[in-house]
Amino acid sequence: MSAPILQVSGLRVAYGPITAVDGVDLEVGRGEFVGIIGSNGAGKSSTMRAVAGVLAPVGGSIHFDGTEVAGRKSHEMVAMGLAMVPEGRMIFGDQTVRENLMLGAYTRLARRDPDVVDDLEEVLELFPRLRERLDQLGGSLSGGEQQMLAVARGLLSRPKLLVVDELSLGLAPKILDLLFPILAKLNAGGLSILLVEQMASYALAVTQRTYVMENGRIRFSGPSADLARDDRVLDAYLGRRHDA
Repeated sequence: MSAPILQVSGLRVAYGPITAVDGVDLEVGRGEFVGIIGSNGAGKSSTMRAVAGVLAPVGGSIHFDGTEVAGRKSHEMVAMGLAMVPEGRMIFGDQTVRENLMLGAYTRLARRDPDVVDDLEEVLELFPRLRERLDQLGGSLSGGEQQMLAVARGLLSRPKLLVVDELSLGLAPKILDLLFPILAKLNAGGLSILLVEQMASYALAVTQRTYVMENGRIRFSGPSADLARDDRVLDAYLGRRHDA
């Protein structure tokens, strides 16, 4: 059995004296689709940022593709094969859609990777709306289109692991019904994905395994199909209410 593409052990993240992540253990197998759910402030996004190199952890280890990477910078992680779709999308509003996409491929362009053009065509087939808007400024796109652009930009780095932070943030259900199946399709094609998501019902529907975070720690985990029927998840995250 091959080693996980991502293995996190005892991860600790702090903002000054405030501990946001306290001893998190998790892993993503190669070709696996794993979710992290939890309430606002549970430490989910801080975990993702540490994994992606946006934040330096204060403790623990992060192994990516067999290499210890805790404390490495985000551009180093992209070059190694980890791409992050950040919370809030973070596209460049004053750049065109085409320019935003090419920024996703910057490490590949630097080494003159001839496959970038073919990969651009693939993401435009995946998101045909972006093809129609290639020469528009990113800031002129709707929220759903900006999220498509953020995912497509990440894919153009040709990642081994795609880290997606709060895909649903601020988006209408009809957009989510388009985006989540696309992630499932990418995973079916072999891409490893780690998804942080407040919309637990969507996350549990597309992932294979899920971790539930509370107060900076993993409270429990298991197969997503099982957690979707778990009383703890039903009551806390899927809106079930006890009878009075």
